[in-house]
Amino acid sequence: MKPPTTGQRGVALVNAIFLIVALAALGAYMVNISGVQQATANQALINARTLIAARAGLDWGIHRAVAPPTAAAGECSPSATFGLTGNGLENIQVTVECTPNTYGLVFIYQIVSTARNSSTNSLDYAERKLEATLCRTNSPGTNRC
Repeated sequence: MKPPTTGQRGVALVNAIFLIVALAALGAYMVNISGVQQATANQALINARTLIAARAGLDWGIHRAVAPPTAAAGECSPSATFGLTGNGLENIQVTVECTPNTYGLVFIYQIVSTARNSSTNSLDYAERKLEATLCRTNSPGTNRC
């Protein structure tokens, strides 16, 4: 004689398939989150390096403005673009612009440093701009602007 059927045949198989699908979806989600987290960390590193490059350009522009003028260095170059060397700084271009204004013996300089990493259509593009205004006087015995 046959045992009576209860209508629950194959329920364990359905539960197992559901569990496998749910775990596979959870695994795929974790892989996606891990990739996003890695990309975010990389972008933060690129942004920090670009900020450091902009600061280096601003420091260079300030030095050019306040250093005594010489025939080799000139004074407050209107615009200069250069690349940086060093670990992680190879793709960064820095543009430094200096606008001088003269009021008698007082010189006011507006210095803008812009650093760009990669090109604008790239995923790892970053741009940072820093500005400084400073003054210098050539009057002997006067340290104030």
